[in-house]
Amino acid sequence: MDITTNPLVILAADVASGPVTVWTGNVHVRNIIFSQYTSINDFAQVNQTDGKFFSYLAAAADLESVKDNNVEWARGLVVPHGGITNGQLSIYIR
Repeated sequence: MDITTNPLVILAADVASGPVTVWTGNVHVRNIIFSQYTSINDFAQVNQTDGKFFSYLAAAADLESVKDNNVEWARGLVVPHGGITNGQLSIYIR
């Protein structure tokens, strides 16, 4: 996990034992990329710190990176416990 630089990078292992608060306060998210997963059944989820849903990325059939161009403001970012089944999330912020 590296949440000190842009992009913010969170691995599946980081959320295996509990949720990870990636950002507190308001943040403008440019996009989110889900990559390095190994199965068509893998997924990644990002919530806001108030518990509201922000983004869900499902694996592609060809196992290529999946991108969410959500480009909007979030009230903090949290990846919930088990929120990444395999692989990593790269969150690009403004």
